[in-house]
Amino acid sequence: MDKPPMLLLSLVGEQPIPNLLPLWQLPHYSEVQLVASATTRSVAKQLKKAIQQDQALQHLSVLKTVEVHPYHIGDARAKITAALLQHQAQGKTVQINLTGGTKLMSLAALQAAYGSGAALIYVSTEEKQIIWLASDGSEQNRQPIEVHISVWQYLNAHGLEVEASTTNPYAAPPPKEGDHLEESVFTQLKASGLFDDVRRNLHIRKQNGKKQVRNELDVVVTRNGRLAVISCKSGTVESESGRRAYHQAIYELAAISRREAAGIYCGKVLVSNQPEMPQALRDRAAENHIHLVYGAELENVVTHVLTAVGK
Repeated sequence: MDKPPMLLLSLVGEQPIPNLLPLWQLPHYSEVQLVASATTRSVAKQLKKAIQQDQALQHLSVLKTVEVHPYHIGDARAKITAALLQHQAQGKTVQINLTGGTKLMSLAALQAAYGSGAALIYVSTEEKQIIWLASDGSEQNRQPIEVHISVWQYLNAHGLEVEASTTNPYAAPPPKEGDHLEESVFTQLKASGLFDDVRRNLHIRKQNGKKQVRNELDVVVTRNGRLAVISCKSGTVESESGRRAYHQAIYELAAISRREAAGIYCGKVLVSNQPEMPQALRDRAAENHIHLVYGAELENVVTHVLTAVGK
């Protein structure tokens, strides 16, 4: 006898990864329905597209998004309850991902699930765990997050396209300053065997309204559902132009998380072949949550990148 379809009802916030981690990790889902607000409608649309394009998730049917008021608990509870009861009436097993959305949306989902028998999950990326709750909100179990996704899958989840000219990550890119350092970092990360994917010299683009944003990423890695971007600089910091170049690299790495730029939620690393870094640059990097690697620490670049992805 065939098992009943299993559906994940998933609240959508500003970051797509907590919606995708259970789908990447748990193979038992056959359907997913997103619950979004007017603010996160575009994220839900992006998620639907990402799921349909991701070979690992193409078996999933993505149902019509349920749109709720993010700060009206009665509206959210009524709409989530209606969706839950409809699916259960059709013989589906329903689980609810509480992770995204506003706190009131999560509370509404908890109220809707109460007594229904629907299991609840919360994705804690900080603790690298999926936390399972009963329909009354009591904790049942914790499961380590263990996913192996490519750089493309992560970027695709954020609505980013890798330009066709760099679809081969191992093709020799056009020569530029810092190539030797970039190659050294890429080789160390690849040889470590500690990352799920390591890519070099990626050109990515994203359409933000009428504006198209392009970024060049020197080296990119994924590990257990997280991503880190590594920028490599080999110029001197002694001259004014050199300092400006380093400040620009820090600015570009910091900007990559901004919605109007690439919008990637990721770890950020700046690698330099210089023996020392001025205190002002070290402070600027720290303020922007950028791991700065230089001097003797170059031989420990793998450890620094592991830290950036929350090893």
